[in-house]
Amino acid sequence: VSQGPIKPAWWKEAVFYQIYPRSFCDSNGDGIGDLQGIIFRLDYIKELGFNAIWFNPFYRSPFKDGGYDVEDFFDIDPRFGTLEDFSQMVKEAHEKGLRVILDLVAGHSAMTNPDFLESAKAERNEKSDLFIWSDNPWQRGIGLQSGMFDRYGAYMVNFFAHQPAFNYGFKDIEEASWQMSYKDERTFKAREYLLNVMRFWLKKGADGFRVDMADSLVKNDEDKSATIEVWKQIFEKIRKEYPDAFFVSEWSYPERSFEAGFDADFVLDHWDNFYHRFFRSDDSTRGTSIIHGGNDLEFALKDMKGRFEAAEKRHSYLALISGNHDSWRIANYLDPDELKAFYLFLFCMPGIPFVLYGDELGMKTSDIPSKDGGYQRTGSRIPMIWDETEPYHGFTTGKEPYLPFDKDNKVSVQKAVEDEDSLYHFIKHLIKLRSQIKDLRDPHVKITEKDRVFFFERGKYRLIMNMSDKDYIFEGEKIFGTGKSSDKLNRKEAVLIRSDE
Repeated sequence: VSQGPIKPAWWKEAVFYQIYPRSFCDSNGDGIGDLQGIIFRLDYIKELGFNAIWFNPFYRSPFKDGGYDVEDFFDIDPRFGTLEDFSQMVKEAHEKGLRVILDLVAGHSAMTNPDFLESAKAERNEKSDLFIWSDNPWQRGIGLQSGMFDRYGAYMVNFFAHQPAFNYGFKDIEEASWQMSYKDERTFKAREYLLNVMRFWLKKGADGFRVDMADSLVKNDEDKSATIEVWKQIFEKIRKEYPDAFFVSEWSYPERSFEAGFDADFVLDHWDNFYHRFFRSDDSTRGTSIIHGGNDLEFALKDMKGRFEAAEKRHSYLALISGNHDSWRIANYLDPDELKAFYLFLFCMPGIPFVLYGDELGMKTSDIPSKDGGYQRTGSRIPMIWDETEPYHGFTTGKEPYLPFDKDNKVSVQKAVEDEDSLYHFIKHLIKLRSQIKDLRDPHVKITEKDRVFFFERGKYRLIMNMSDKDYIFEGEKIFGTGKSSDKLNRKEAVLIRSDE
C-alpha cells in the first residue's frame, strides 16, 4: 500500500483513538478481537471525529506480555488475521481519512523470536551480537537470565524475563569482556534491524509509530545521552526515506524525547507529573488529586508549564492521554461531571489527544485475574461494550470473550449514542470544536492560577477550570462547558470562553 502524497506534519492536527486489537471487535466468533472486526468498526471511529488510530501490537507473539513479546516483527499473529487483512485495514482507514500508527517494540523481542534463538546457539553466527549476552552462564546480576540455552552466557532482559534485550550497547562499561560500547559497530546490527522493521510497515502503508519503552535502548545510560544519540542516527536514516512518518515516544520526559528526534512524547500516568497530580492521585501513598481538593498546586503547575514549554521550544508536541492499556481507566477516578471537565482540558490544551477505546463511554477498569502478562493492567483491556445484548454485548457472536465483561460497567455504545447528554456526545462535540478553532491546536499556552481557579490562555480563547470550593463568575462568551450556567462555574466545572482581552 503506497502512502502517496500527504500533507506535511499531518499529525499536528491529529486526534488519536487507541485500539487494543484483542479487545475491540471479534469478526470470526473465536472470542478474540481481530483486524476484520476493526475494519467493520472504522466508521464508528470516523463518526466520533477521530482522524488517526494507534494500534497496540498485533505481531506474531506468544502473548506473555500482551503482544509486547514479539516473536515475528514482520508478520500478523494468526489470531488477528493476515498481512492481507492488514493491507485492507490500512486501505479502508486511509479512504475514510484515518491515519494509522503501530506500536514499535524497539528494545526487546520474545524469547521465541527466531533471531534470538539463533543468537542463543553455542556456535558463533551472524545473530550472536544482535542481543545482549554475557560471557558466563554462572554470572548473577540484575536483568541477566541463564540456564535455558546452550550458549555459554546469560542474556539480558529488557522488561520481563522472557523479553531479551536487543544489543544497542552500553554507555558505561562495567564488564569489558562482554559489554560493548554503543559506538562499537557490532551494536549497529540492532539499529539496522529496527530500521528494517520500520521500513516493512511504512512500506505497507503505516503512517508512523508509537515507540514502546523508547528510553530503554542503551544500557548503563543514566542520563540517556547515548540512547538519544542512537535515536538521532536512526531518525537521520528513516526520515530521509519516509519524511512524513510520525513518531511518538513512550518516554514521558519531553526534553530528552524531543532532543532524540521524536515528534511527540506521552504524558503518562506517572505519580511525578501534572497529569497524575491533577486527575488521578487518589490513594493513601500519593495523596489526593487536585480535582478532589489536593494541594500539589505548585508542583503540578511547574511540571505542566515545563512540559509545554519544552514542547514549544522544540517545535514538538505532548501526547495527552485519557489513559492507555497500562493504566487504570480515568472513569475509575472521576465521576461523570468530573470526566467532562477532564476531557475539556484534554481537547483544549496544546498537544495531540489520545483516547483509549471505550473511554468515550466511561468504561471502567475491572479487577480481574491476570491474563497475557497484564497483571493489574488486565482489567483495563476488557472487551469493548458495543450494545446491550447479552451475554457478549456486540463484541462477538461466537464463543466467550477471552476476558470477561464487568457487571459494574453500565455503559455501551448503543446507550451512549441514544443519550444526547452522554460523555460520547460531549467528546464528539469537543473533537469538532478542536477542528474548527485553530487556536486550540496552537502550540502556545499561558497558564495561571488564582485561588484554585486555573486559566489556560489559547489565543483568543480561555479555558477555565474551577478547583476551588466556591463558585466562580466568569466574563466572556461561553463556547462550551460542563456547567449549565452562562456565567458561573461551580466547583470542578470547566468552561471554554472567547476572550479578546
